[in-house]
Amino acid sequence: MNLLSELSTQVLIGVERRQPTLPAASGLLGELLIDIANATPVAETQVLRAAGAIGICALAGYQPALSDEAAMAVCPAETRRIPTHRSLISALRHIFDDGPERLRVEALRRLADAGYGMPPRLLIGLLQHGQRSSALRPFMAQAVGQRGRWLADLNPEWRYLAPSSDETPDPQSWETGTLEQRQQFIGWTRRRDPAQARTLLSAAMGEMDARERAKLLETMRMGLSADDEDFVENLLRDRSKEVRQIAASLLAMLPDSRYVQRMIERLTPGLKNERKLLRRKLTLEPPEQFGADWKQDALKENRVQSEALGERAWWLYQIARVLPLAWWEQQTVMSAAELLQWAKGSDWSLALLRAWHEALTRELNAAWAEALLDQLPLKKWKPDLFELIAVLPASRRESHWLRLFEDGAKQLSHGELLARIASSLPLDSPMLSPDFARRALQIIKNNLVQDFARWDYTLRTSLIEFICLFPAEILAEAAEGWPIDQADSHPYVAETAARVLAVVKQRQTLIHQIFPLE
Repeated sequence: MNLLSELSTQVLIGVERRQPTLPAASGLLGELLIDIANATPVAETQVLRAAGAIGICALAGYQPALSDEAAMAVCPAETRRIPTHRSLISALRHIFDDGPERLRVEALRRLADAGYGMPPRLLIGLLQHGQRSSALRPFMAQAVGQRGRWLADLNPEWRYLAPSSDETPDPQSWETGTLEQRQQFIGWTRRRDPAQARTLLSAAMGEMDARERAKLLETMRMGLSADDEDFVENLLRDRSKEVRQIAASLLAMLPDSRYVQRMIERLTPGLKNERKLLRRKLTLEPPEQFGADWKQDALKENRVQSEALGERAWWLYQIARVLPLAWWEQQTVMSAAELLQWAKGSDWSLALLRAWHEALTRELNAAWAEALLDQLPLKKWKPDLFELIAVLPASRRESHWLRLFEDGAKQLSHGELLARIASSLPLDSPMLSPDFARRALQIIKNNLVQDFARWDYTLRTSLIEFICLFPAEILAEAAEGWPIDQADSHPYVAETAARVLAVVKQRQTLIHQIFPLE
């Protein structure tokens, strides 16, 4: 029995019932225990001092058990500077304890850009965050420094950061691994050798169930090219409806594919650009009958019960959504704005607008997205505004966001609006422009004192995330004018404002003590 165990056993029933006898020890420790016994008449104090002395000596003199295993590699010398300023270390601790993910990414990027590494005392927490959040991992590699990479190589749960994580995955995982492992392997192969990935998929398709075929076929979206057309075309005859639909969506991404050409041939007879008097008039008539071979191209004859489109409009929508938007412009000699205006006045407006919306999100066509936004609102259909705005270049998004702010959040609360804006931007996106940030900040502050703000529960988290998108020159303004100490402020609103101020201060610390992002 060691000395601490011997001492603790004596005091289990309480020192007031039984006077403890301090354990005997040899050498200097024994002399120290005798001195404690002689100099400390109170039993409780005597026991605690003795336990403290024994514990410290045990730590100082600890010897690990002998092992035949080779000693682990020594941690390489750190090549990055380590922050030592207390306020910076404190800010980093708070950021990684309870800060928003976007702020964590900013901290990691600033550390990396300035040649700093994460303070050693915070490394374990950071590696645990990376274990839980795959979105954080791409930004950790430099900031963890040599010590972080060394630690990651020792813990299987942190191997996502170890140098070995970039090596070729085990080919055996393709043959015997789980579905997730097979997805990872075929995705890795697809990035490096698309043809090899296609060959592997083609050879294995017959042995998979429908769920596996669908999941693995999705990896073909990466680097899809005309070389993949024959393989994907064959899957239009797959037994699984889901696989056929994925194959059709892949072929729609290839504007010169045979699949797209077949859709053009089905729609072209009904599209006419006729001259009437001194003007040309564009007309469109969908097919009268569902073609005998249409099901082979994953087209559906019957609508679901909740579908608002009529029968022919349903067929038109399915065909038109496949056609490249450039084809419409070339065929009609009309711009996106002109085509949308024409469609609004046609009998088939809903089918066309939905089809073009699907095409523009597939192609990421900013001109069409802008033109559709300019046509809103529409009577029969409400597309996702943020999905459309996300297609626009960054310089054009802010004017549409500001319009939503200034409309008084008729469809969304301000909390939901901020959440949608933040979620539409990558974690390492550029900061918002000063003008937009300043205007949005003023609107938010004005609304925060309104009675309805206390019921906007989303605002508590989304506002914090949104503040992380503010440029450095706006942070001083963002630190002022919040209803924290006002007597009539609702506690919920005051708490939200206090969290905003905490994040602003943390960001200011990062900027002033590390390095501003380029």
